[in-house]
This record gives sequence, structure tokens and C-alpha cells, in this order.
Amino acid sequence: MKHKKTLRSNKEAEILSRKSIIIIAILFLVGQAVLYADIIFAANNSSKEDIMGDENIPWHISANTLIYEEETQTYIAKGDVRITNGTKSIEAHKAIYNTKTGIANLEGDIRLMMGGDILTGQKGAFNLNSQTARINKGCLFIRENHYYIYGSEMEKLTDDTYLIKDCSLTTCSGDKPAWTINGSEVRVTKEGYGIVKHASFKARRLPFFYFPYLVFPVKTKRQSGLLPPQIGYSTLNGFDIEIPFYWAISDQTDATFFQRYLSKRGYLQGVEYRYLANRDSRGTFLLDVIKDKINEKDMNDPDALEISPGTRDNQMRYWLRGKLDQKLPYGLMARFDLDVVSDQDYLREFHKNLFGSQSRSELDHMLGRPVEEIRSPTRHSALRLNGDTEGYCLQAMASYDQTPEELLVDDVAHPLISLNYTMLPVQLFNLSAFFSLETDYDYIIRDDIWKNEAKNGHRIFLAPELKLPLWLFDRYLEFEPSIKYFYNIQSLEDPLGERDNLHKSNYEATIRLATCADRIFNFEWKDVKKLKHKISPVLKYTYHVNQDESDSFWYEERDGKSDRNMLSFSLENSLDAKSERKNGRVSYRQWMALDLSQGYDLDEARDNDKPEEKKEPFAPLNLSLSLYPFPALDLYGNINWDHYESVISSASLSCKVAVNRSGGRQDKYDISYYYTKDRKKNLALDIDFNLSERISITYLLARDMEMKENILAEYWLSYRSQCWGLSIGFEKEEEKEKTLMLIIHLLGFGNIKAL
Repeated sequence: MKHKKTLRSNKEAEILSRKSIIIIAILFLVGQAVLYADIIFAANNSSKEDIMGDENIPWHISANTLIYEEETQTYIAKGDVRITNGTKSIEAHKAIYNTKTGIANLEGDIRLMMGGDILTGQKGAFNLNSQTARINKGCLFIRENHYYIYGSEMEKLTDDTYLIKDCSLTTCSGDKPAWTINGSEVRVTKEGYGIVKHASFKARRLPFFYFPYLVFPVKTKRQSGLLPPQIGYSTLNGFDIEIPFYWAISDQTDATFFQRYLSKRGYLQGVEYRYLANRDSRGTFLLDVIKDKINEKDMNDPDALEISPGTRDNQMRYWLRGKLDQKLPYGLMARFDLDVVSDQDYLREFHKNLFGSQSRSELDHMLGRPVEEIRSPTRHSALRLNGDTEGYCLQAMASYDQTPEELLVDDVAHPLISLNYTMLPVQLFNLSAFFSLETDYDYIIRDDIWKNEAKNGHRIFLAPELKLPLWLFDRYLEFEPSIKYFYNIQSLEDPLGERDNLHKSNYEATIRLATCADRIFNFEWKDVKKLKHKISPVLKYTYHVNQDESDSFWYEERDGKSDRNMLSFSLENSLDAKSERKNGRVSYRQWMALDLSQGYDLDEARDNDKPEEKKEPFAPLNLSLSLYPFPALDLYGNINWDHYESVISSASLSCKVAVNRSGGRQDKYDISYYYTKDRKKNLALDIDFNLSERISITYLLARDMEMKENILAEYWLSYRSQCWGLSIGFEKEEEKEKTLMLIIHLLGFGNIKAL
């Protein structure tokens, strides 16, 4: 017969262990114990009684045999001993608890479970009064990171400090782990650090690294400390090593300092600062600075000219960039983009797959705004303040476009101050008429490269629009005429104070006719029950006229349109599928979208001023097709056909395929092709294929088909096991720079990278 007894403790303690930091070698070791205090036993082996502690939380004990010795005030439990309290439980073959000393001794297959962590051992002693413990031949499994921590002796010294002898750490399952980190002794302080003596990293039984002392963080929260180093070599920069340091400044802010040494270039210092106030307010700023050993570009070096054809004579080189979103009072929102570089060559020389800007935060993904491509002729910085309501949008902006290739000759117009007000369409007098307005003001500076003098000026732009949408023939035909007026004023002031005023006005009239027809078909295929085909023909006429012809504007015109008398037709098709699952859930997904459009220039067709020239009123025929009948297949194509030359003027094609394999693996194939008749042919491939459950290959290619040369080619061979992995990569960029890359993946610890 199984006897049961209810125990009580006045304190609970959960011991947590977290991630460590890799400093070439990796170490993590934590001891854990369960504490109980002041449990009073007051009955014999056949009675049942709840003994409550200070916090009124009952502990339940069960065993095949439960005996109480009143003389020694000791409880003896034997056979399938189980002590539980909520999600906490202790299992053992034998348990002896002395109510005088507060010590509970456990023997035989001890198993302690607290949350997701499991502590096992052969023999343990727990002092419930002092909250200290000792475990012999113990193992701690931390489920979150799949840590296995072994020790011949685990001692809990205080409420948050442990001393472990003959320790061993791994994330590999089984009796023969692929790798371990061993030490003679480690002292671990929860929410602090661990200090290991005689730490060694071993692959199987073969040692690779040794450190007399190794310090690692064991906090459950973000913590300052060294991050994994990166080591490598490239033909351009020589031996390359970077050791990042992470600083947890506060709950909302942190920073990473990148200390990087390149044997051929010098010491590069980098810093990345991040803050997160809430979902709408966040920002990241990065700065990299180097005093280059190569203080002047060799224009006779073909490799240097391959980077860019421009000269460079600056030794201090840098790249400052960042993005910020900040919510302000009164419904205002601020967005700040910063991008300034010392020279255009900087990005091309220090932008690598494992190091450089690619090892930093990806700003475009974090804040949803693009960053200029590394070969872009300009770097864009801007500050925007905007406030939106149901009736209007108000925005203030300042922007600056840097031209790194021509830093001494800056002839780009910079709108230092911009104000934009947009009134959304409002209905007029309960009529089927809608009025909208867009207005801009800019204060602009621009250097005149021909006269070697700076100019500044003002620009005002107004664009009111009136639309009259109507439904005809019992709402089968949509008829929408509209008219829009553009007025552009620019006032230019030179350094002598002389002012030159320019203005331009034009209007645009549009008539749009559209209808829509659809039909639903019964269709039985897997979960798909119905298909809906929708077709929308649209006929549009646009007449745009410039009324006033002034001198050329020194700043681009806001509407950016020339005279146009255009008739265009488009035919839009879509195919949507309705799916019904067995559980009754209904979902819709578009299978296909096919759009066909073409424009006809009426002025070109009527032009008789040059009868010797062939008229070409038809714009290229545009066809775009999107197919995604399966979640794992995405096809897209866009083609422009030139009637007069009977050629494809431009085309872009892409195909993305994902193939699910056993064990949660997935093969990916991504191919895209771009073509223009002016001899541009680019091909891009991205293939990730699993040769087996553990081995995969990746191939990346960007090729100029016209020049018959690769812009970038990258090859990866990867091996993955249960607790570790290895990736070897080779990169060849523009037939010049070659890089060999190595990444060691350790489950639960991250990656060790090398070039």
C-alpha cells in the first residue's frame, strides 16, 4: 500500500542558467538544486495530514514505503519516491528528511524537474534551512538551449552561487558528445559571471583550445560582454580579426563595439547603438572609422580601378548610417535616415559576407525602409516629421544627397526645408464630386559647378484635383472624369543678391472607363472547392498640356511631365481559389494575375511636321503574369514588346520554388533574369539543396550575360548534426576579390566565423 504525506516549505528557489559567450573556446556550467525550508512532520506512517508552510503552498510526497521515526524526528521514504509542488517535482529511490537539521538526503536516480529544466544525479543533500545543496555525479539539462552540464560534485554555496568540480558542458545528446567544454572547477553566480579554471574545448576526446581562466556571463537578461570573434584573411585586406563587445546600457538601449584589425589596412573601430522605446519608437545608428595604411589610391593598379574608376587620397575613412522612428506628441511621427560615407570605395572595400557592414544590423529589415545599394552614386539622408488625420496629411522634411564619387563637386540640389500638405478627397455638397489638394514648399541649396558659386532658392508647388466618379447602366460601367492643375514657382537668389523668378503651369485631364465581370466555377481538387475568374477592362484617356514655357528650371519640376495626349487600354485578369478544410475553416488565395496594357499617343499619330520620319504612336505592349497555384511556387514575368522593331524591348522573369523534405528540411530554388534591348542581360541564381539529412549545398550567382562575366559567385557546403555544424564557403567577386569562408555552428552558442 502506498502512503502519502503533504509537506510544506516557506521558501522556493529556482535556479536558472543561461547562455555563455564564445571567446574562441566556449564554456557554460551551472549547478542547480531544489530548496525546501521548515517542513514539519507530525504524524506516523499511516496518517495523512497537510502541513502548511509560511506561504501556504502544500508539498505532496508519495512512496511505496513511508516511515516516520519519532525519536530522531526523521522521515524515511523508499521506492518510487515522488515529491511534488505544482510544476516542481523530485523523484528518487530513497529520501531521508531530518526535521531537526533541515537536511534531506536523496539516493538513487535522482530526478529534479523545475519548469523546463531537469537535474539528475545519484546522490544529493539539500539543507532546507540554509538553502544550500550538494549533488554527486550530477547532470543539469536546460531545455531552452539544449544544454547538458555534468559535474562530479555540484555545490550550492549561497542563494545564487554554485561551485562545480570536474565540469563538462555540451549541447549534444547521447553518451559520446561530438564536442565538450571541460574544466577542473567553475564558480557560477546567477545573474553574474562564471569563472572556469583550466578550461579546454574538445572535439570528441581531442582537445583544441586551452585557457587557464575563462570568464563568461550567466545572466538570464541582456548582459555586457565579449561576443564571438571573427578571424580570416582576404587578398584585399590581409589578415582580418574582429572582436565585438556588447554593452547592455539599459532595458531600452544597448551598443556593440567592433574592434577590427586588418593587417594591410589598419585598425578599424566600429560602434552600433540601438534603442527601443516601444513598437513605434526605435532607432539604430552605426559608425565605422579607419585610418587607412593605403593613404592614396594607385590609379595604375587594375585591381584598384576595378573597385571604381575614381581617385581617392583621403586616409581617414568612415561610414556613418542609421535609421530612427520616433513617436511624438499630438499624433506626430518622426523618421530620420542617415547615410554619409568618406568615399565610394569604402563600401566596396570593407563590405564582406562575414565582416564589415553585413555583420551589423540590417537597417532596411529593422525599420522597413531601404538603404542605398553599395554602388549607388548618392547616399541619402533625410528627416521627416508627419502627422496624419482622416482628412489630411502634413509633412515637414529636410534631405541631403551626398555624392561620394564627386565630394569636391557637389551640384546636387538639396531641399534643406520641405513642407507638404495633402488634403485627401472630400465630397462636395453631397454631390458625386470629390476635391483633393497637394501643395509643397521647398527651400533648396545647390552649387553651380560652372560658375563655382552656390545658389539657393524657394519653390512652391500647387496641384488641386477634381474627380467626378459615376456609375452608369445600373452600376455596370464606371465613368470617372477628373482634372488636375499644376502650378510651379521657383525663386532663385545668387550670392550677389539678385533674384530670378521662374514659373510654370499646366493641367491634366483624365477620363477613365472601367467595368468588371466575374464568374464562379465549381472545382474539386484537394481542399479547393471553387474558382473565381475576374476580368476588368479599363480604357483611359489622358491629356496633359504645359501652358507657360519659362527658362529651364534650376531645380526639377514637381510634376515632371511633358505634353501628353495618350489613350491607354488595359485588361486585368485574376483567378482566386476558395478552400474548405475538414475542420470547416475557409480560406481564399489568388492563383493567377494577368495584366495586359498598351498606350497610343494621339499627338504622335497626328504629327505631320516631319513626314519623312516614321510615326510610332503605339507604346510597347506590356504583359505581366503572376502565378502562385501552390504555396511553394511563385512565378512572375513581365515583358514589353516593341511593335515597330518586332523585338522585346525589356523583360524580367523570376521563379521561386520551395520543396519540403523529410525532417523539416526544405530545398529552395530562386532564379531571376532581366533583359533590355540596349544589351543588358543579368542573371541571378540562389539554390539551396539538401544532399542528405545532414549535408546541403548552396549556390549564389549574379552574372552579366552580355559581358559574359560573373559579378558575384558564392559556393557553400554545409554539414549539420544534432548539436553542431560546419559550413565552408568560397566567394569570387567581379573576377578579382576571392574569399574563403568557414563557419562552425554550435547548437545553443551561435557561430564561430572565419575568412
